[in-house]
Amino acid sequence: MHMIANWKMNMTRGEIASYLDVLSGDDRWQAWKERGIRLFIAPPYPYLDFLGSQIRSRNLPFGVLAQNMCAFEKGAYTGEVSGAMLRDLGVEGVLLGHSERRQYFGETDAAVAEKTTRALSMGLMPVVCFGETWEEREAGRCTEVWNRQIEPVRERIVKARGEGTGTPVNWAYEPVWAIGTGRTAVLENIREVSSHLRKNFGDEVASGLLYGGSVNDESVSGLWEKGTVHGFLVGTAFLEPKCVLRVFDRLFGCP
Repeated sequence: MHMIANWKMNMTRGEIASYLDVLSGDDRWQAWKERGIRLFIAPPYPYLDFLGSQIRSRNLPFGVLAQNMCAFEKGAYTGEVSGAMLRDLGVEGVLLGHSERRQYFGETDAAVAEKTTRALSMGLMPVVCFGETWEEREAGRCTEVWNRQIEPVRERIVKARGEGTGTPVNWAYEPVWAIGTGRTAVLENIREVSSHLRKNFGDEVASGLLYGGSVNDESVSGLWEKGTVHGFLVGTAFLEPKCVLRVFDRLFGCP
């Protein structure tokens, strides 16, 4: 089970050190990792290396993810970061297609598919985000939106599997209407997504389903169901390290 802290455009070196000081004062992490429960942190690009070194110096079993990556291998792409660079920094995976990337930076379904191919080729675990807006949900277009966002990526994954790539893929359902709004999906919404994924895209997609959207220590226990949700992608709430501890306790209790 993956718990992912997406820090977005937040945190500085000092704040990162203080954050990890709080988490490293707890002895539960190794026990949780042994049970298949792991925390991943996705910091802004400039702090990938610093975060990784701080995690290692504290002997914490956390993974580091990037928030995005370039679809191209290398070249004249000013401001971009390649998969090879992420691997060189010890990054384990990458968030792809986050709704904020789609909304503010015009990222398309085709671009997300291309980035997925590049991530898999580098052995980076993709966490592919998808989800509908409130207007799309009200119009009864949820499945249409999910299919449009998922199918191009799934095709790339099938091709990569045929070529021998075994890197795992996770899918983060993040309804746009629930991100940073305080409005949270209910378990029935997530069951609907899980059922649709299993029916239309197979067990591999459904068994990698994470949920993201106004997740915090108060909402999380009502959003988890074994066999339906396989982890969480958490934004604002996981900027507070003590909230990370509270969420883990709500879900898993003490090791």
